[in-house]
Amino acid sequence: MTHPIIETVSFKLTDGVTESAFRAEIPASTAFIKARPGFRARRLSCGEDGRWLDHIEWASMEAAQSASEAFMQEQSLMGFAQCIDMESAEMRHQALELSEG
Repeated sequence: MTHPIIETVSFKLTDGVTESAFRAEIPASTAFIKARPGFRARRLSCGEDGRWLDHIEWASMEAAQSASEAFMQEQSLMGFAQCIDMESAEMRHQALELSEG
């Protein structure tokens, strides 16, 4: 049985980027992600320390990897990508074992 994949990306914003400027870029990223084959759900949160967590559920590892590759090439997402401090970014992919609620 193939498990869905949870992709998590933890990151801080680039110095000088405000939360409101970043929030203005989120709709474009959401539209792109939702249009990708295998997309199931997305949650984006921010901790008190200013660290963000993007939590995306994909139908398969292939779908997650394909979306990641396409994301980096998508010109309409450059504003979103420029808001992220890439030095702080950490991406993980894990098999989903349980989802409730």
